[in-house]
Amino acid sequence: MNKKPRKHFFRMMARTAYLFFIKPADCSGLVKKSYDRISDNYDETWTGHMRDLTESLINKLNPKQDDICIDLTCGTGFASNLIAEKTQNTVVGVDSSEGMLTQARKNYDHNCNFIQADILEYLKKQDSSSVDIIACCWGLGYSKPFTVLRQIKRVLKPGGKVAIIDNSLFSLREIIYCSFLTFAEHPGKLRNLMRFKFLPNSWILRVMFRMLNLKTSYSANGNKSYTVDSGKAAINRLRATGAAAGFEYASDEEDEEQIFKRFAEIIEEKHMAHNGITVTHRYLAGIAQK
Repeated sequence: MNKKPRKHFFRMMARTAYLFFIKPADCSGLVKKSYDRISDNYDETWTGHMRDLTESLINKLNPKQDDICIDLTCGTGFASNLIAEKTQNTVVGVDSSEGMLTQARKNYDHNCNFIQADILEYLKKQDSSSVDIIACCWGLGYSKPFTVLRQIKRVLKPGGKVAIIDNSLFSLREIIYCSFLTFAEHPGKLRNLMRFKFLPNSWILRVMFRMLNLKTSYSANGNKSYTVDSGKAAINRLRATGAAAGFEYASDEEDEEQIFKRFAEIIEEKHMAHNGITVTHRYLAGIAQK
């Protein structure tokens, strides 16, 4: 019987602390690189899967005709276009990934104006009290949530609304634990630790709204799952959706094949059931008014 590889938990925790506090990764650069890479198939693997949730949020937001609107972390432009169709007005979509914006312009250039920029830097350049609606779908955690929301409040007109939907901090907790176990076998091969700021649940989002004197009109937590037939398929799907953005750069390129092979094995060991492996995305959402 093959002996399972030994896991070095103390070394792994020391390595994690070193990368978190002493040698932080260029998270924004790695995330942008990930989204540029997956942009061609993003709508198939992610937008379509989460389509109903995004549509539901925009319907609840209920933008009015001729509203001036901004869609932050717009990706391939799906939410931007939904808002544009409701307002009959050009929506500004903002994203840092040129690959994603290339797809957005192919799909929705007739309805939207897509701009490549960091969302926080873009907001800082906008006039105060100048916009009716600001949405941010599936990307707030890649920035600085409270600082972004503070800028959103400044930019919104009195009575203007903000809508957020995003993965929660615990969105892929089972998969993240498997990745920890994988690197615990070879802690030294962990080269980049992604430091994101996803919120744990909608309660925290409501607290942020309240701190900024924004009135919450809608708040929700939820989850959505899919099933794959192998650990390798789970990893491939995660890498194609952006949900694991930056993770493919966690190790050096020469170690990537070994790491991902073992990662797939551990996912199967921990989560394979009779119908396959279930991958669950947990999310939060909220709408508030100035």
